[in-house]
Amino acid sequence: MPDQTVLVVDDEADIREICSEALLDAGYAVLTAASAREARALLDSEIVDIVLTDLAMPEITGLGLLRMVKERHIDAGVILITGHATVDTAVEALKNGAYDYIAKPFTVDDLVTRVNHLAERRELATENRLLRSQIQAGRGPGGMVGTSLPMQHLYRAILKLAPRRQPVLITGESGTGKELVARAIHECSLARQWPFVALDCAALSDSLIESELFGHVPGAFTGAAQGRVGLLASAGQGTLFLDEIGELPIGVQAKLLRALQEREFRPLGSNQCQHFEARIVAATNRDLPAAIREGKFREDLYFRLDVLSIQTPPLRRHVEDIPALVRFFIDGQAGQGNPVTGISRQALRVLAACPWPGNIRELRNHLERAMAMSDGPLIQIGDLAPELRTAHPATASEAGLTQMQLAERDAIVRALASTEGHRVEAANFLGIGRTTLYKKLKDYGI
Repeated sequence: MPDQTVLVVDDEADIREICSEALLDAGYAVLTAASAREARALLDSEIVDIVLTDLAMPEITGLGLLRMVKERHIDAGVILITGHATVDTAVEALKNGAYDYIAKPFTVDDLVTRVNHLAERRELATENRLLRSQIQAGRGPGGMVGTSLPMQHLYRAILKLAPRRQPVLITGESGTGKELVARAIHECSLARQWPFVALDCAALSDSLIESELFGHVPGAFTGAAQGRVGLLASAGQGTLFLDEIGELPIGVQAKLLRALQEREFRPLGSNQCQHFEARIVAATNRDLPAAIREGKFREDLYFRLDVLSIQTPPLRRHVEDIPALVRFFIDGQAGQGNPVTGISRQALRVLAACPWPGNIRELRNHLERAMAMSDGPLIQIGDLAPELRTAHPATASEAGLTQMQLAERDAIVRALASTEGHRVEAANFLGIGRTTLYKKLKDYGI
């Protein structure tokens, strides 16, 4: 679980060393400070999850450091170490917001157990807080739209991976919202106050990508009159999003691999290496294992990036989210000289029955076209692109159907879409026999 950073604060070097070694062995990242003043400087510059501090220190005590953490709204839990374990001390510490206290002498096992409990509690509290805010807003992490089961699985994965600092690889078809997932991971992380920086690896030439990524010094190449700070550096302790990572040139792949391994890079034309703290989140719609076999992608870089992974679902697997997506896109155009305020049921059925090979991006593009063509207030079937109308086989057969029959027909269409046209799986999903499904497909002209 850990993947969290603990700041150990104690004026005794032996205590700092004992605590550091135990927490490192338990999987935590560890920072140390010999005083509350040193700790304050680290808290201002580093992302810290837990502060483990001695109570009795010169100048500023552990209680003083605790108050400073709370007054500055630093998102870190605090455990106090005290050699004077009295009830009054414990009560005052807990009243001031400490999670726990531990008395000297203590065992390493006891120390790690208490830190683990706080780490687990923080992780659960963060996830629950985010889920509550999303439910209230009717959105997923980062404002994502959709309440279907595939999207709920995606949201849980985002919330699970967000507090980590390891690289994340996002895979999925084009148009499924991979950059939105990357932004959601960043916004749900403890590094959300730092920048989110994106680079499209498919949009630039080899030399420009290298300069964008690592930066360059003046005179590094023809026309480089001034130096440039690369995105690895400008992201700080935030997130660097590498979109279309499968298009990264092989030569740059090798340099990125070394940067990830060493946590440092060298700007173009410079002899000096620079350390970086940014988290790397990459995305691709390519089959990277196939690209590795073809010699187009480095296997060692793939394993370095694929520490944590998320796959975005294609729209055909969560067609039940189409009405919410349509509403979201229409609302986003409100007040821009657009007469459209909604969509007719017939037009929405057409959209729900389309295969959407371009996924959410394609849906959005078609909606923007329909809004431009519509006189309002509702988008009608006639406002949709001809290829959508002709691709909807059941439109002509809808006339004369009751509301119950229309609902049943739409449920069958959604089931077939979610199973990619597999009729046996669709029948099982609907809880009906295959013969019954085949008859209804014929009856409804699907």
